[in-house]
Amino acid sequence: MGRRRARILCCACRSHHRLKTFARGWRFRMDPDGTLHVTSPSGITRTTRPPGLRPPEPPPSPPDPADDPPPF
Repeated sequence: MGRRRARILCCACRSHHRLKTFARGWRFRMDPDGTLHVTSPSGITRTTRPPGLRPPEPPPSPPDPADDPPPF
C-alpha cells in the first residue's frame, strides 16, 4: 500500500467508501476546512460540511392563527 496523506482522509460509511474506491468517474475533493465535495460521473456535485461549519437552521415560523381549531 502506498503512502497516504492525512489531509484527504474522511469518514465514510461502507457504501460511500466502496463508491469512492471502486466506482469509476466519481471525484471526491476535501477543502482544508473539512468541506467535502463529491462529483458524480454526470457532473452533479454535492457538498457536505462538518457540523460546526453548517449554516444554522432557520427558526420555525410562528403558527398561523387561522389554522387554530374553533374553541368548541
